[in-house]
Amino acid sequence: MARFGLELVILGIAVFSLITNLSITANASHLETSDKSVIFSFLKTNPDLNNPLLATTGTTTILARTDEWVSAAQAQSPYTRNILASSDSSGMTTIQENVVVKTNPADTQNFMRHGTTEYTVSSGDSIISIASSFGVSPQTVMMENKLSETTTLRPGQKLTILPTTGIRHTVVGLETVESIAKKYRVSEDDIMDINDIEIAEDVQAGASLVIPLAKVELPRTTIVKNTTNQIALKEAPAPANFIGSSDFIWPTPVRSITQGFHRLHSGLDISNSRKEAIYAATDGFVELSGWRAGYGNTVIINHGDGFKTLYGHSSEIFVKAGDQVTKGQVIAKQGNTGRVRGATGIHLHFEIIKNGVKVNPLSYVRP
Repeated sequence: MARFGLELVILGIAVFSLITNLSITANASHLETSDKSVIFSFLKTNPDLNNPLLATTGTTTILARTDEWVSAAQAQSPYTRNILASSDSSGMTTIQENVVVKTNPADTQNFMRHGTTEYTVSSGDSIISIASSFGVSPQTVMMENKLSETTTLRPGQKLTILPTTGIRHTVVGLETVESIAKKYRVSEDDIMDINDIEIAEDVQAGASLVIPLAKVELPRTTIVKNTTNQIALKEAPAPANFIGSSDFIWPTPVRSITQGFHRLHSGLDISNSRKEAIYAATDGFVELSGWRAGYGNTVIINHGDGFKTLYGHSSEIFVKAGDQVTKGQVIAKQGNTGRVRGATGIHLHFEIIKNGVKVNPLSYVRP
């Protein structure tokens, strides 16, 4: 009896599913669209129901295919005019079966936004995720906002997003849309479309244009060797009985990380482009002070228990090899000595070394 009851229940579910599927298939024939992006629609077969329903629901936002875009001005249906009168008609709109369907620019590759967008970084955002949500390349976001591959985004940070993959160009001298198009090997029409330009001759010097490109290449950073203000190198080994500390603090008042720790970069670059003070990250013994190839004016502090810290590219050094320092003591000032990125690359290069191996400083200290 138990087996018979179970079989009867399964048979009942199967019959109910079959009837439901047949009913849905029959009703679907009333709809004239097969657009899979439509998630809600008013049946055309019930026009008397539409007016009161539209009056109470306002605008319905539905994703739509790009081939169904029409301008808001083209909407002639009496059902849609009431909605458009109370909604933003500056964007693109789709009319489907007495429904106003607004497009989703972030999910539509061919949608051409005009002008730039200001985006506020949220927790969990990355350059790639932000670029993807706007349908542009990560390099486009990086170029426009002067970011590098190692830049750390922070919640609340403002980013400017271009309307398409490409770069910004400022018109200078006697440049024209035609000459700019030739320079970047793109069509004049593409430049005029993305910048909403009607007459090419209206573009004057000083105008900022978005240049749509298939691919954006990041410029290579110029490495400059600054050998000025070299401080004589001095070294002193730490005493055998020396006891330091590994309770580190952030080594400068600046909190901006301009380059992080990775395979080709053994520390953190910290900068606000000013010659800020550099602090001893914790108590220790100065083993090295002075000029070191690549690092410029450098300080290395031994903290005992296998830990050392390195502070590079200093403009001035206030301690000498053999000194004992305390946590937070000012030991140097940021600079751009040694090999730095760009002629004005003032920053602190900070390393933590554990048992002779350079480790990620962010594993031990946070800005």
